[in-house]
Amino acid sequence: MSAILMITTDNDSNDGKDNKQENTHQAAKKKEKTQKKHEKEFNIKTQEDLAEIIYSKQDEQTKMNAYNEAIKKGILPRSQNYQEAVYAYEESVWLSKNESINPK
Repeated sequence: MSAILMITTDNDSNDGKDNKQENTHQAAKKKEKTQKKHEKEFNIKTQEDLAEIIYSKQDEQTKMNAYNEAIKKGILPRSQNYQEAVYAYEESVWLSKNESINPK
């Protein structure tokens, strides 16, 4: 009886290890997909290019990455508030229009 119990227990512990390895492998794949998704290259040369991405049905992270790239390229000034990409873009457009009217 004790030999059967030991065999059953040993098999359970191996299954647990296999499940952990499988879960780790799945998590690694998911992370790779997410990283590839966020590493998209944007061809943003004008404010209109950025607007096309901002008002699209893409996820918020993609929109924010595009917004940040446009800021780095100097297409728009950075928004003063931490907010969603659409609102940050609209504030930046407003800032750029008002800076041209009232330069510092």
